[in-house]
Amino acid sequence: GVAGAVGVDGAAPGFLPASRELPLFAELPELAGQIPWRPLAHAPTPVVPCAAIEGYLGRGGVWVKRDDRISPLYGGNKVRRFEFLLADAERRGARTLVTVGGLASTQVTATALFGRALGFAVTAVLFDQPITRFGRDALLAGAASGAELVHGGGYATTAVRAIRALRRADRPYFILPGASAALPCLGYVDAMLELAEQVRRGEAPRPDRIVVPSGTGGTLAGLALGAAMLGWPTTIVGVRITERVASNRAVVRYEVGSMERLLARRAPRFTRRRLPPVRFAIDHRAIGPGYGAPTPASIAAIPEVERLIGVPGEITYSAKALAALREIGRDHPGETILLWQTLSSAR
Repeated sequence: GVAGAVGVDGAAPGFLPASRELPLFAELPELAGQIPWRPLAHAPTPVVPCAAIEGYLGRGGVWVKRDDRISPLYGGNKVRRFEFLLADAERRGARTLVTVGGLASTQVTATALFGRALGFAVTAVLFDQPITRFGRDALLAGAASGAELVHGGGYATTAVRAIRALRRADRPYFILPGASAALPCLGYVDAMLELAEQVRRGEAPRPDRIVVPSGTGGTLAGLALGAAMLGWPTTIVGVRITERVASNRAVVRYEVGSMERLLARRAPRFTRRRLPPVRFAIDHRAIGPGYGAPTPASIAAIPEVERLIGVPGEITYSAKALAALREIGRDHPGETILLWQTLSSAR
């Protein structure tokens, strides 16, 4: 397949981890031969106190899970998903990855960088969104990778152009906006099990609440299902950064149910009946005018994002999550809160 052509089994590209044990496969060993997976993430990622921004937050007791550092190629929350998704594309003999996203979509950037590095052709159809310095850098990274970037304009024309791209592509594999589907979202079920191992080792306390940006709900759904599998009473809070139609309770419940059905089919020991209800909430306070549009609170959080992870000028994902985290921390002063960092800080 593509992996062999690139030399993953021999002289592996430098961005790949030497080896990686998946907590999900340790929990459900029968999954290992049942679902496609290939190591891309340098995990476990660190979990550390948010000391650098305690002044901004106005409190302590807040931790951060540094998925921004999950790969030297490109960090953030798509890497764990791509361990499953790109392995599935390889297994199916795909040659071209086709995806859709906003002009500054981190998922498009990640698809371009990882897809090209693993030997796929990549076509991304991009719908309009406000362009910031961060968005410009995302576009440049996608273009520099050798991916074909197609301007879709509005949502309707983007959909039409994506269909055309699929029709003309050589052995295409379609990646949904946000890479949210049952198989890739298992990456964040696994991530929750990874965090539990870190808590057991004493690296961090068990959080009462986990805060994560929510674009298409997949990361939120994976973490919520993982917490239920652990029996943790932790509430996963998704900070909505897209239109409500893309990130709402019904979408997240559907994604959780899809993962449960997939696990029940592939791993007989996994049964939905034994799980406690998933505990999640969606915080709508930070969205402002819409996806990619700055708000006074997100603009105020820009220097805090840079202080926390070293990424300047980001107002769509982490800045809105930090603005919401500040309010959530005030609402729940006695709780231990963990921010799950989903942006990339790779340079």
